[in-house]
Amino acid sequence: MEFLRPSFFIIGERKCGTSSLYRYLVAHPNVLPCQLKEPNFFGKGAAYVHQNIDSYWQLFPQKEAIEAIKFDWPELNEQGILYHEAVTIARKSDVQYITGEASVNTFYDVNPQLVQQYLPTTKLIVLFRNPVERAFSHHRMFQRFQAEGRDLGFKVNDFATDVLAEMELIQKGGKGHYLSPSIYLPTLKRWMATFGKDQIRVYFAEDLANLEMADKVMGDIQEYLALPFFDYEEILKQRFNVAPKASMDTEIKTKLQLFFKSYNQELAEFLNCSLPKEWEYLGNRAVGTKDG
Repeated sequence: MEFLRPSFFIIGERKCGTSSLYRYLVAHPNVLPCQLKEPNFFGKGAAYVHQNIDSYWQLFPQKEAIEAIKFDWPELNEQGILYHEAVTIARKSDVQYITGEASVNTFYDVNPQLVQQYLPTTKLIVLFRNPVERAFSHHRMFQRFQAEGRDLGFKVNDFATDVLAEMELIQKGGKGHYLSPSIYLPTLKRWMATFGKDQIRVYFAEDLANLEMADKVMGDIQEYLALPFFDYEEILKQRFNVAPKASMDTEIKTKLQLFFKSYNQELAEFLNCSLPKEWEYLGNRAVGTKDG
């Protein structure tokens, strides 16, 4: 029995709208989803991957099957309640399909060479979000996990306590749980060094929240994945895996904006672009744009 191999892989980053992007992609009539919303297969380590790679391939659709694909996907609503949504994807015998997955821990937590060993031609997709807001959302996620009784291996305090301690730790050369994943460039360079710049695309969560920009993003991804044109207008009006709204202390937000300012500038220079306006620091653009 042969299975489709993933043609694309949304590798991260966490709390950047990856659930929505994946749902947009699998709305395309030529794209079939993975059975698990987020397998996080490569995050289980090289030994596990080597021993269980056949099980990973079986998460993807069979090449010759035409039966509809049915399974449940976990989602989080705006009230913070986890629920399971039944998903049914029809298949046709005369359609050429591709498939892919989205495991967002992969970008920061996984060695790129491990993924490259098994998926050498897969096209990678990365989403970045305003690093301050991403860190805040990440911390709130761990607060929910701790409240649910999960064993995280560390204690989650209030946001200010945790991020102020992490700022000091990072400035001494260490790494933290919330701020370090928002320092995108060093990790991005490792992935590009392994896969090459042509095999990885970077997009911004803020653009997905704007219908006009989101349409451009999806058009670019269609071209990247060599997919025929599809109108995403209706699906782009939806957001998936959202969390209850919350506000950040202004003083802490300002400190974090200053903390990330130089990191953002370096990222913009590397990508040769201006970052979304939501990344601004104290009324000034957080980035510069290279000539040309």
